[in-house]
Amino acid sequence: MGQEAITLFQLNQRIRGIIDDALLSSIWVKAEIGELRVNRNGHCYLDLIEKDDITDQLKARSRAMIWSRNFRMLKAYFESTTGQALTTGLKVLVKVSVQFQEVFGLSLVISDIDPSYTMGDLARKRREVLLRLEEEGVLEMNKDLELPSVIQKIAIISSPTAAGYGDFINQLESNPWEVKFYHHLFPAIMQGDKAEASIAEAFDKVFEYAGFFDAVVLIRGGGASIDLLCFDSYWVAYHLAQFPLPVITGIGHERDESVADLVANTALKTPTAVAAFLIERAGAFMQTLEEKSAWITDLARDRIKQEKQRTENLASAYVPMVKMDLQKRQGRLERQVGRLPVSVSRRMGIASNKLSRITDKSQGVSEQIIRWERNHLENYLQKISSLPFKRFLEEDRKLKYLEQSAALNDPVKLLRKGYSLSYVDGQLVKDVSLVEKGDQITTLVSNGEITGIVEKVKKNNNNQ
Repeated sequence: MGQEAITLFQLNQRIRGIIDDALLSSIWVKAEIGELRVNRNGHCYLDLIEKDDITDQLKARSRAMIWSRNFRMLKAYFESTTGQALTTGLKVLVKVSVQFQEVFGLSLVISDIDPSYTMGDLARKRREVLLRLEEEGVLEMNKDLELPSVIQKIAIISSPTAAGYGDFINQLESNPWEVKFYHHLFPAIMQGDKAEASIAEAFDKVFEYAGFFDAVVLIRGGGASIDLLCFDSYWVAYHLAQFPLPVITGIGHERDESVADLVANTALKTPTAVAAFLIERAGAFMQTLEEKSAWITDLARDRIKQEKQRTENLASAYVPMVKMDLQKRQGRLERQVGRLPVSVSRRMGIASNKLSRITDKSQGVSEQIIRWERNHLENYLQKISSLPFKRFLEEDRKLKYLEQSAALNDPVKLLRKGYSLSYVDGQLVKDVSLVEKGDQITTLVSNGEITGIVEKVKKNNNNQ
């Protein structure tokens, strides 16, 4: 072969020389952390990536590293400034020097980082989420829901192991008003890569029982800002904003409000603040009830007093009228008692005359009925005397007919005429469906019986 060739090492040497000549030793680069790991020696290794803003497809990727002596200082500086950990998914502005080694290839050595760029990018993402929710018309939906006067049945979305959840429950159950709060936990992961999907799924589960609860409480304890990034996500905010029950947040983020806080019906700082809000609301309602109860009691007492006085006034006015009416009624009664003997005597005379007329009339009617019943009895006796003879003749005819039928249907005579009777398991075969192939069958004829095994069963297709 006539082509001139160089070794791979020689090629990499040339590439290294070109990069060294390009003076790429101090360049600020914008990128996203795709992967980050720290080895035992304290060196930090990263994958820096860049994605297309529209398609989200990967456009560029490069390895990078931070030596342990710089990583400790840069990490502390970044976290103290931004309030969040240096981790995957963050967009960063880093100062790098481009290095190329014959064995390991191209890599970027990071010497500095600008926290303000990352903070600005997170703020931009939050603004984009809020703008999208506003364009979809759901930003204020949960805020427009009216909170019940007493929120007593509570759906809780939190981690069961979170300290904030335990503090929330303890505060509810030891409230000074002794209000009974009914609560149920819908567990969710509250930080990390899986938190967004887990919280959205918890909202879906609460939705299945939405008719039972008064409100939803989304709580977790405090933490680093990076642990709370899930509450700035679009899908958590989307589920929260459109939820049919009021949502109260107590995420524990003291520095800034999250997107979840901004779209929730009521946003409070911590789980204990949420519990205090619910207790205070219930206490205010109970205090209002007590005030209303006292007002109604006083009103009822005054009304009873007024009605008592009115009754006494009416009673004092009616006493003379009642006495006068009683005197009139007593006089009328005495006059009626005086006329009573004459009235009774006249009524007795009328009744006596009427009774005499009825007695005379009933005597004639009784004699006529007796004569009619006597004639009816004589006719009935004549019929009875002839009835047994006729009945005997009818029964004799029936008996002779039955004897003739029995003689004609005598099984012995039928067998002598050539008929036969077949039995399977002691049951007379009247239908072919009672017999199956392989059954033992016994056939009676006039002078004996035949026993055999059924070889074939054939059923006629007609219905007769």
